[in-house]
Amino acid sequence: MSEGVSELNISKKEPNQEKSQKSESQISSFDLLRESIITERPLIDILLKAIENPIRRKIIKRLSQESSYPLELAKEIGEAQQLVTSHLTILEKAGIVGSTIVASPFGPNRRSYFLRQSGYISLSFGPHLFGEQLFDFQSLPSTLSNQATDFTKRITEIKESSSKSKIEQLSGLLKDIDNKLFEIDGEKTVLLFIRNLAMKHASQELQSQEKSHDERRILHYILDRQTTNIESISKALNLKESLVRLLLEKMRNDIP
Repeated sequence: MSEGVSELNISKKEPNQEKSQKSESQISSFDLLRESIITERPLIDILLKAIENPIRRKIIKRLSQESSYPLELAKEIGEAQQLVTSHLTILEKAGIVGSTIVASPFGPNRRSYFLRQSGYISLSFGPHLFGEQLFDFQSLPSTLSNQATDFTKRITEIKESSSKSKIEQLSGLLKDIDNKLFEIDGEKTVLLFIRNLAMKHASQELQSQEKSHDERRILHYILDRQTTNIESISKALNLKESLVRLLLEKMRNDIP
């Protein structure tokens, strides 16, 4: 998992576009958060719904390079312009992309789209494992690892350098960062395997005990989420708080 990233997703804006975006009444991440509260849908569900389509993911990938307009996007990703425009509308409504009107050297003004979100969605599942998380890396945390500090220092050094080989230096830096990410992902995969195995043994142990179905569900949730909060258990398992409280009291000697 990326170190030091926050779970609050905030919008990403291109330089000098804040004023124009406000005038266009674009949907921000705070609108996303508000929608998730109004509809009682987690923010991660709204974003997953928005990016489930492969064409929309192609659009996001292309916009991660630089801003573009529908006709250009359609040509570059090999899709019909009308289809691309409809997907851009969905992405804009979800707050993932934004748009602004720019002057065209060849005719009328045109609408240019840009990526306004930064995020990392983690989804893991198995016979005894399920986890979903949404992380934001819009800004750096106050505390960094030694390697992360070194990476940021190298960016500054390259930026301030008078060398004509900055692209080559940045390529080397990106390679080092990608190698580190690959290492982290590999370690995470191993830990998920071990966690799945541990929860398998926990489930088998719960099955061997003389407990009711709801008692086992509650103990499984406590083991999995590491919390005994009654409200959280009640909401996650769709059980009345009074029943959760009663069963927790009954099983107080079994709760880790």
